[in-house]
Amino acid sequence: MSKRTFYTFAVLVFVLAVVIPWLAFRGSGDANTGAMKVPQHLKAGQALFETNCGTCHTLYSAGTDGDYGPDLDELLAPTGPVEPEDTKTIKATEQRVINAQKQGVDSNTPGRMPPGILNETQQKEVAEFVAATAGEG
Repeated sequence: MSKRTFYTFAVLVFVLAVVIPWLAFRGSGDANTGAMKVPQHLKAGQALFETNCGTCHTLYSAGTDGDYGPDLDELLAPTGPVEPEDTKTIKATEQRVINAQKQGVDSNTPGRMPPGILNETQQKEVAEFVAATAGEG
């Protein structure tokens, strides 16, 4: 084996064994779910959504990629820019989420959303989180 081949091989081994793992481990990835940072008052709703809703529903702000239910970023995204002062749109979305949680969606059909997964307080926290963040992804 020539010296040039040996050095090329040594550099390749060094890159694969040292440089790539070093780059991977110094990254700032979120080990949990990749959820985005939200204001403190929405964190409880975010955690509840991740645990109870994220298996079925996709929501960027929760870092979930559900398999069964609708993508809430598409379904509940505001049609235009929503300012924090636009409480009418936010409250309407909150109520829509609460209604779906209380009544379920086609709950008699297998694989559809059953009612009453969360208690009333939890439903409000999740609804507030979803209404404030849907469509941000």
